Amino acid sequence: MRPALTIREFLNQYQQKLKLSFTSRQIGLDREIKLSRQAADTFDAADYFNVIRTSSIAVVGYQESRYIERLDADAQAALFNTLFRGPVCAVICSLGNLLPEAMIRLCEQREIPVLQSALSDSELLDNTRYLLSRALAEHTNEHGVYLEVYSLGVFITGKTAVGKSELALALISRGHRLIGDDITRFTRLAPDVVEGQSPQLLTDFLEVRGLGVVNIRAMFGANALKKNMPLSLIINMVELDRHNSTEFDRLGHISTTRKILGMEFPEVTLPVAHGRNLAVLVEAAARNHLLQISGYNSAQDFIQRQNQAIAKDEKTAN
Repeated sequence: MRPALTIREFLNQYQQKLKLSFTSRQIGLDREIKLSRQAADTFDAADYFNVIRTSSIAVVGYQESRYIERLDADAQAALFNTLFRGPVCAVICSLGNLLPEAMIRLCEQREIPVLQSALSDSELLDNTRYLLSRALAEHTNEHGVYLEVYSLGVFITGKTAVGKSELALALISRGHRLIGDDITRFTRLAPDVVEGQSPQLLTDFLEVRGLGVVNIRAMFGANALKKNMPLSLIINMVELDRHNSTEFDRLGHISTTRKILGMEFPEVTLPVAHGRNLAVLVEAAARNHLLQISGYNSAQDFIQRQNQAIAKDEKTAN
């Protein structure tokens, strides 16, 4: 289910950025701005005033304002009554464009606030869409540590006490950057982009068993931190024991993925055992993923070389 944003929250967060002021009375503040991607009921969070394909926020620009002005009072009322059948919860007029007083009164009767912006048509709509696309994007919280490793968003998961934070600390000390510890909030910003960031309360901090909570900014400086990053790779830490020692892929030719917010991401299972340099292994996994993105697969290369050697031996034997 997609989140919603009330008009009150929208104004608290974006009133200054969008340079908004009330034209109507301050009403409808608890109405919710939403968007929908359902086939039978698709609508955007913000769009130009349109009674056919309505949106939560209807933007009245130059052309919309002039069209409304050309209509007589009855036609204006009919137009707005049609608009009210949709999901509209606010009307925003761009710089220099106003609604007739009678239309403002109609909106007030329906508890729909009318706002005026000091931004131009395109600037108002573009900025509103950008801000709402992030505020209303699908999101989920996942347990693990999120880092930037070689310009890749790498999410480290595993059972409690498996050593995720210790591994993160080792990677940070090697020059990589922390995004979030313990809980990472992933947001689907586009059909092919899931971005991760730390909740505000946990930003800068890393909990390491034996040391407690440490401030990475204070210890390593601001360059050791990154605010957000698109997700690229998942590392799943699993304790190595006699029961699972034969379960791991030796060649790396079996691809596994994990789904987050409907998108599949490559997942590498990293056996954890005494004496293994896990930070180096994560770096190697990240470098290998970069090679795969560029089209090179080392496991396939090795298998091909092995097959060529077998074929050569068979030819020599014959």
